[in-house]
Amino acid sequence: MRPGVPPGPRPVDWVLAIYNAVAGAAWLPALGVSGSAGWIVSAHTLGVLLPMALGTIDRSSSRAVRILREAYPLLLLYPFFAEVGLLHQALGSVGHDGVVAAWDAALFPGAWHRTWSAAAPGAWMREAMHALYVSYYLLIAGPPLAAVLLRNANAFRDISYRMMLTYTACYAVYLFFPVLGPGHADPLPPGATAQGFFPGLMHAAMASGDAPGTAFPSSHVAGAFTAAWLGARWFPRVVARTQLVLAVGVAAATVYTHNHYVLDAVAGFLFALLLQRLLAPAIEGAWGNAKAPGVDTPPAPARP
Repeated sequence: MRPGVPPGPRPVDWVLAIYNAVAGAAWLPALGVSGSAGWIVSAHTLGVLLPMALGTIDRSSSRAVRILREAYPLLLLYPFFAEVGLLHQALGSVGHDGVVAAWDAALFPGAWHRTWSAAAPGAWMREAMHALYVSYYLLIAGPPLAAVLLRNANAFRDISYRMMLTYTACYAVYLFFPVLGPGHADPLPPGATAQGFFPGLMHAAMASGDAPGTAFPSSHVAGAFTAAWLGARWFPRVVARTQLVLAVGVAAATVYTHNHYVLDAVAGFLFALLLQRLLAPAIEGAWGNAKAPGVDTPPAPARP
């Protein structure tokens, strides 16, 4: 991929500037509690100025600068996620699980997050559902990596923008409305945790990078369906359909594995749908640069 740099800020820059303002405000109550709150607020304050700073980068910049210009949004994905957990640990947040659990019980009676795995405990089902949960990481990594391998800068910019819009929208909710999820608020009895290769892989991944307070809406589900949406925009039909099937599987797996309430998964799907269908085009219309390559609606991908 040979990144050309469109002049001026792009929609993804404005999305991240807005998120930095929101995150900085969320950290203000922690200033007297957490020793790291001060520099985190300062970092987010500087992030608000990011669009103006990036607007000074042009095609004459070095290749390394141009590549970083393209890739920086996705590099912020995990730090933004991790800091949500740090914030709620600093504030001692207890989560709004009682509220979400009540909504879930009213809309989806039966406590599926507890009863589904017990009703289908077979080893093959257990491994398949946990494998689907873990497949999320490959699913969301696939679109940007494919764009890089295909040297399609337009696709990479669009993918970066739309993925960051989905995730920062979810993170903004987490900052002010933390929900721990059934794994923390409604744990299974001792000995009921699933055993096996993929269950172990899932628990290892969560132990190395989970963040308390990030259950509602499920960014797992929102990200998976955003990846499926991007597959339909940029890649052949067989790829898009595979991504959609995996996204549905990921949504089901979040409930089966006791990581999310059904309502979390449904909310994640609705987030992805509304953001990609309505908000993403609106932001592009307001802040997009019609002369900049890579921000136009992509041509329909070749269908085999």
